[in-house]
Amino acid sequence: MNKFLLFLDRAGSRPVGVLGVSGTRLLLGFVGFMFYASQYGDRAYLFGPRGVLPWAEFVGKLHDSGAFSLYALNSSRLWFELLFHAGMLAALAVTIGVGGRAGLAVHWALLWSLYQRQPVLLDGGDNLAYLVIPMLLATRCYDRLSLPSGLARRLAERVPGVLRSLSTPLHNLGLLAVAAQLCLVYVVSGLYKVQGRMWQDGTALFYVLRVSEFTLPGVSSLVYENDVLVVVGTYATTLFLVYFPLGILVPRLRPWAAVVSIGFHLSIAVLMGLTGFALTMVACDLIFLSRPLEAALRRTGAIVRREHRTSQRDSPTPDATPVAPPVLAFDGDCGFCQASVNWIAAAARPAIEAVPWQFLPENITAPHLERLDREVLLLQDGRILAGGAQALAAYAGHSPLRHYRLVAAALGLPGIRGSARLGYRVVARNRHRMPGGTGACAVPASRP
Repeated sequence: MNKFLLFLDRAGSRPVGVLGVSGTRLLLGFVGFMFYASQYGDRAYLFGPRGVLPWAEFVGKLHDSGAFSLYALNSSRLWFELLFHAGMLAALAVTIGVGGRAGLAVHWALLWSLYQRQPVLLDGGDNLAYLVIPMLLATRCYDRLSLPSGLARRLAERVPGVLRSLSTPLHNLGLLAVAAQLCLVYVVSGLYKVQGRMWQDGTALFYVLRVSEFTLPGVSSLVYENDVLVVVGTYATTLFLVYFPLGILVPRLRPWAAVVSIGFHLSIAVLMGLTGFALTMVACDLIFLSRPLEAALRRTGAIVRREHRTSQRDSPTPDATPVAPPVLAFDGDCGFCQASVNWIAAAARPAIEAVPWQFLPENITAPHLERLDREVLLLQDGRILAGGAQALAAYAGHSPLRHYRLVAAALGLPGIRGSARLGYRVVARNRHRMPGGTGACAVPASRP
């Protein structure tokens, strides 16, 4: 009895798997964001009030099933657009770690509502996502891989100490709930396969990969036309699914079981095209890899610090020709540009200087006047390192504050990079209409 009480005391005093569960939150947010983004062009047809599933029919089905959806509250196009875009922004906020548990709850409610609006698009991973996200609300999934704003810390200080003391036990219980749910998915799936005749005789993979929706042209045929691969793949899948929970129970086997599971689901994503389902399962597998990931980060940090010290020792002597630091060149005649750069400089405190291009030597600015009239440029020795949104991102990326560096890195990601570029162009073309803008801010039509 004393050993059991000691075990409970340890379980309630030290949070486990914080990095892993933070990775789960990040990846689930990314999967939700990509679901919104992938359907964005067809959103009105798929989810709109006058889409493929009429609003009245949708409300009737919702009433029969007893479920709820925020899309059922109003049949107007404006309400639909507000909800859809709010859900997209909430998913992005969860991905980058903004908003805390309140933001995660909002993301869950909006994602659930969208899933109920068009259930025929679900692929199984969606079911797991809206089961796991409420469990994450009990965990400390924003402790890592997030942008700290300080708001959560200030709110936590106002919570009574007795309630704050429950944070660690609730985190560990939430983590245990996610693990149990994942094991349940594996066991049920494995037992269903054990009872199937085609899984018993080792031919199931042959039929699965021949279904048109799950076929990767030029690759699937290489698998289902090989008898050995079909039999080995069929039996290996069944054995893995049934015995996965046993591997999780053994601490030394736990990370290996998670790695095998990740490889298994990545192969599903490639061969069968079930990307959302595969990434959702991978996200949940990360909770079993928290300790190895922590060790890998520590080793990587040690290597980076050692390389940095080595490069400093091997750096050129002071007599060598120094390299000029980068400089952000902006239009000094534009009041809006000046105010924007001043705001970034005051908030992020970057280590590089921002200078109106009119104050720079003519031999540096002359080759780039056409672009300097339209966008900010990050220059170094007369060379353009970046322009527009990416120049501002690089400028903020030189900040000593971590959250500004993370935002700068996020602006360089595929998809976000293109959106940032488009948003910058729209603002630049209309900067004379922005607060602080004047007629001098207008972008010239052309340069003679």
